[in-house]
Amino acid sequence: MREGAFAVWRRAGLRIVVADGYSTGRYEHLADEFLALDPRDGSADLTALVALARTCDGVVTLADNSQVTAATVAQEAGLPGIGPRTAAIARSKLLQRRLGQAGGLPVPRWRHVQNADDIAEFFAGSTAPAVLKPVDSAGSAGVLRVGDAREARRQWPVVRLMSPSRTVLVEEYVEGREVCVDAAVVDGEPAFVSFCDAEYVGPEGFIAVSASYAAERPERAVAADAIREVARVYGLRNGVMQAEYKIDGDRWTLLEVTFRPGGALVPDLHERVGGVNLYEVQARLALGLAPALPEPDPDSPPAPYAQVRFLVGSGHVRAFVPPATVLRGLPDVRVVNQLVRTGQRVRHPLSEEGRAGYAVGWGDDRQRLDAQLREAISRLGREMGIVEHAASGDARDPVGQGVP
Repeated sequence: MREGAFAVWRRAGLRIVVADGYSTGRYEHLADEFLALDPRDGSADLTALVALARTCDGVVTLADNSQVTAATVAQEAGLPGIGPRTAAIARSKLLQRRLGQAGGLPVPRWRHVQNADDIAEFFAGSTAPAVLKPVDSAGSAGVLRVGDAREARRQWPVVRLMSPSRTVLVEEYVEGREVCVDAAVVDGEPAFVSFCDAEYVGPEGFIAVSASYAAERPERAVAADAIREVARVYGLRNGVMQAEYKIDGDRWTLLEVTFRPGGALVPDLHERVGGVNLYEVQARLALGLAPALPEPDPDSPPAPYAQVRFLVGSGHVRAFVPPATVLRGLPDVRVVNQLVRTGQRVRHPLSEEGRAGYAVGWGDDRQRLDAQLREAISRLGREMGIVEHAASGDARDPVGQGVP
């Protein structure tokens, strides 16, 4: 779901060279030039990539597992970038916890799990639920909620297998509303901040099933302060970032951070409600230019609300569903996309890459938009022949009003 980046860069008059020999999403048909090189952290062909970068004006990545590679290549080629140290923080939840705690960021109580004794010590005197996380996975792969020490000991070896470095954290499960904050940081200060409310399939897993955006957010100043502290502690001077928080009253607890635009249509929907495209900001910073943050246009106001809902389900896909079949009678739903082909079997996903489809919409009534997107996803799953898995929680909105 990154096609929007290439459209934005082309409209800006940029020539795009893609170096990628491994990702499941394929974008070479959207580039001016393509090279099937290994760009993954830890195994990248750095010599070839640096040589390529020296013929270009900027380096970016859209992939979690290439952030250290992109930062290293940019540095070696003398181009702007976030630096390998900051990129390494984005790739390691263990580094994020250690440095965040030392720097005074509000993080959950946590422990590095190296053996069963670490689990016992973490749960000593506590009956609260916790979360097991691979430190270097992406897309919620392998993240599991566990109820007690016994369950954590049973699941720890499974979660460990989902980590390329075989490293696991256990941390307290934090109650509250979850938000994803996206920002552009310039000279260590947030130049742009926007965020969405997230909803997940649960209770054991953390697969995002909805992201909801609004043009007016009363917490925007609080979010900017939080991003400023993250940039200070983790050393981000210039770059695009996404941070996930749990909000409980006035307390914002940092769950995770990454230093690239959010995935799953995040930049596209932020632009709908705020007029700023994070892919454009990312490219300008990589070229050493100040980000262009447009002034509000009274003749073309942004949509008050925008949202994406994902289809998470299981079963045998019996048909391709034409979008017109889903969109009929749902005026606020603008895009529907089936991600799984006819004949394939869908299972409850282990990561967000396993979602079966999505619907996107925008409009001037948040509850009506959400109701139409739920209907669109229900239609899509039913016509595909799969069983939709319900989201966890009560789907509360940012101001605590019920969702139909």
